[in-house]
Amino acid sequence: MNTLATAPTADPLDNDAALAVARRLAFWMGPAVRAADGSVGAALYLSLGAALASTRAFTARSLTEVVGHLSVDEIGHWERALGMLSGEGAPLADRQAAVRAKWIAGRAGPSILAIRRALLALSPDVVVVEIAADDVADTDPEGAFRIAILLPDAQEADAQLRARISVTLAPQAQAQLSWAIGRGDGGGDGETLDEFLCDRADSVCNRDLLAS
Repeated sequence: MNTLATAPTADPLDNDAALAVARRLAFWMGPAVRAADGSVGAALYLSLGAALASTRAFTARSLTEVVGHLSVDEIGHWERALGMLSGEGAPLADRQAAVRAKWIAGRAGPSILAIRRALLALSPDVVVVEIAADDVADTDPEGAFRIAILLPDAQEADAQLRARISVTLAPQAQAQLSWAIGRGDGGGDGETLDEFLCDRADSVCNRDLLAS
């Protein structure tokens, strides 16, 4: 007696997910239900496989939609819920990054570390330069209440990115903290706006940027 399980090898509707589930069900059931291609058993397995595969896909997509930085269909609802301007027309990845940054900013607190985390959600290349009070105590004491947001050349001119940075910082930064967005990489190479030690004559600190 042939005790080998038979399972469908193709789905007339070319539903690979349904076929995968159907074959798994067939092998789990064993030879109790014969399911060669074209048989009633195969049709039943494929029908059940399609239902299970569809339910699984719907559940996975639903779980994705409740996570802002992964949302696709519900991205507009996330923007409205977080008090953001609609990003309709912008690339989906940019809208997802903005939602993630806004979410972090509203819950991470006003520390420089939290600010960096929120802005890194917008661009992995952003550099947040904090000005220590000791560095500017004798020359520009108010500099301790400013931070510089530095971006690479290709991003510094991106008006949408600059706007998203400001919108992210507005609810997160302390009331007395101001910021300016400039160009640089934080490497201190002396050729970009990287050093903000305003108490040195040889500093490349850009006072215009900090005062903006």
